[in-house]
Amino acid sequence: MTVELDDRRTAYLFLALLQARVGRSLVCRLAAGDPEAILRPVPEELAGIGGSALRAHAQLREEFDPERLLAGLDEKGLHVLTPSDSGYPGRLLQIPDPPPALFVGGTLPAGITGGGTAVAVVGSRKASPAGLDTARALGRALGERGACVVSGLALGVDGAAHAGALDGGGSTVGVLGCGIDVVYPRAHRELFGRVSAIVSEYFLGEAPLAWRFPARNRIIAGLCDAVVVVEAGEKSGALITARHALESGRDVWAVPGPPGMRECRGSNRLLADGAAVLWDVPEFLEAVVVKTGGERTGDAPLASPVPAGLPGTEAAVLSGVGIEPAGVDLVAGRSGVAMDELLPALALLELKGYVSRDRDGAYSRRCTP
Repeated sequence: MTVELDDRRTAYLFLALLQARVGRSLVCRLAAGDPEAILRPVPEELAGIGGSALRAHAQLREEFDPERLLAGLDEKGLHVLTPSDSGYPGRLLQIPDPPPALFVGGTLPAGITGGGTAVAVVGSRKASPAGLDTARALGRALGERGACVVSGLALGVDGAAHAGALDGGGSTVGVLGCGIDVVYPRAHRELFGRVSAIVSEYFLGEAPLAWRFPARNRIIAGLCDAVVVVEAGEKSGALITARHALESGRDVWAVPGPPGMRECRGSNRLLADGAAVLWDVPEFLEAVVVKTGGERTGDAPLASPVPAGLPGTEAAVLSGVGIEPAGVDLVAGRSGVAMDELLPALALLELKGYVSRDRDGAYSRRCTP
């Protein structure tokens, strides 16, 4: 079917499909100009680009049927947003190269559509146990405060952050580097079914090719008010997300890791380059969630709440333990509990799974068992 439409939304849909054939950089240039020009039989914008791009354009123009495309998405309970739609996330329009279309499964929460806070939590696929605990605790704390947690649904930090947000009763959005009907990684099939929404700039069925993940990281950063890097090696994709965040004027935070730890060399480098230090969850929530208009009820504590049912001394001690390892002296100062009561309480909290102790004897908060 040959398309003779000049509708702007149709043009964006066409560009989204063309992107899989000719690459993102060319499509971004076309979208930044006059998108509707791409529907001409031989767009001037493709002149001199090369025969392969012209052939891809001609073939897609013959196959493209926007009405059938939209009907097919609707039958599957999916939808698509373009920059010409009112529901297109406003933050994405602020980045240098917004995707021409965003295919969506589920319902985008207020933190994405406007009127709320969205925070990206990203990091290594091969994170340490401490890194996974930190990501989950951050996701939970953000979810409890009404912020939307955005990540890439990958193994490691991404999955832990999504799960934490759900643990906290919050919303969370996964951004894919493939079609939203492609479950990747397969180990996260159950998590795919629990998140608030899944989005991608790629049409259904597009495979999770390696080059697509660095591109999707700009969307993760673009959807959010701030990006947190939990653990990242020197070549981690999370550093690409952080770079896109900085280019788009977003705040970048990083969780400090032990010196010399391979999984933290990239995230520690971010700190050396000036990223904000996330050393305390309450301080972070105050700076990001409250600053950007997130929920705060009365004088509710900024930290993750102490689980109900804990004895008074244990509850007080737990309130003084953060996500970063802290020695007993610091925990005592934060909690106001005397040392003769503090040590037995910490031992009980460790047995119950609320805190963990590292090789140096420092304590850190774990997700609620």
